Amino acid sequence: MTGDPAPDNRMPDLLSKELAAKALAPKGDGRPLDLSRRDLRKIDLSGRRLARACLVGSDLSNALLVQTELVEADLFGSNLDHAILRRADLRRAVLRGTSLRGANLSYALLTDADFRGGFMLGASSVAPVGRKTTDLSMCVADYVNASRARMNGVDLRGTSLVGANLDGAILFGADLSEVNLSFASLKGADLSETRLTSTKLAGADLSEASLRNAMSDGAVLNGAKLDGAKLDGLDLARCETGDGLPRVAEFPDDLATTLDAHAVWIGSAGEKGRRAVIEGRDMSYFDFRARDLRGIKIKRCRMIGANFASARLALANLSRCDFLAADFAGADLVGTLFDGANLMRASLAGARAGAIDILGPGGPTGRRQPTSFLDADLRGADLSGFELKGCALEGATLD
Repeated sequence: MTGDPAPDNRMPDLLSKELAAKALAPKGDGRPLDLSRRDLRKIDLSGRRLARACLVGSDLSNALLVQTELVEADLFGSNLDHAILRRADLRRAVLRGTSLRGANLSYALLTDADFRGGFMLGASSVAPVGRKTTDLSMCVADYVNASRARMNGVDLRGTSLVGANLDGAILFGADLSEVNLSFASLKGADLSETRLTSTKLAGADLSEASLRNAMSDGAVLNGAKLDGAKLDGLDLARCETGDGLPRVAEFPDDLATTLDAHAVWIGSAGEKGRRAVIEGRDMSYFDFRARDLRGIKIKRCRMIGANFASARLALANLSRCDFLAADFAGADLVGTLFDGANLMRASLAGARAGAIDILGPGGPTGRRQPTSFLDADLRGADLSGFELKGCALEGATLD
């Protein structure tokens, strides 16, 4: 993964052989592991079982904790800046007074976790640990499950929480400036007195949530569900509201040039122009309706809420993209590759799927390419009028 720290598979010198063996053992002996106030920078503890471990005041910056079990672990005052915690299990963990600035928490389990600020005083010879305000700023925390998490007053500025489950979470007084909560579930959550400067809540479910006295300046609430939400004190005139999702119809110059060249490539049967190849770009809410994008390659892009209704996407390669709540209604998806893509809550209603002949320089190759959803996530997708029969579905997740 680009940007991940280089793993340090050696335990730091400060750890005894006994602690090292317990920390790296696939199964513990039932006793909580005490790694408090340790220098564990860049350590790789991915996949390890560290339930109820004590890591108070430890430095885990740039650590690799992918799929690590940290249920009920005590991380009070620890430093987890830029740590990789993808799919880590932190249910009921204590994360009070921690710094997680720039950490990756995507798909992590944070149910009932405690992120409130706090200090802990030790003996006179031991420095106190903790922070008045827990720092969760600039994190990637898409699709986390943080239901009922206590995040009172937390600094979440610039963090991405797309598709997150924050049902019943307490965010009272938190700074949500420039946070992306698109399509997050915040049912019954407490967002009272939060700062909502340029916060993206498009498509979010705020049913029965409290936004009392929230300070909004440019918050995006298009398409959000507000049934039963408590909005007294929130100035909706300073929010962007509406039933539909926001749309980006005017593309950046470089993208417009790429798409124009692709149109020439399509129109000349490949003799002029060039095939568009777009990778690693955020094109959320972009409007591609009815465009001829046959054969385009768009990989590892964020396309949340993008509109491809009635677009021509035959033989397009759209692998590994995030199409959360994207609209492909009525699109031509014959031979399109969605391998490894996230299509949760996307609409494929009435879209056309099937296999198509693959042509080589000399003509037909005798091979056919089906619409492919290998390892794709289709949970909650609207498949009405869409024929899955004949599509490649190995490893796909469906309701």
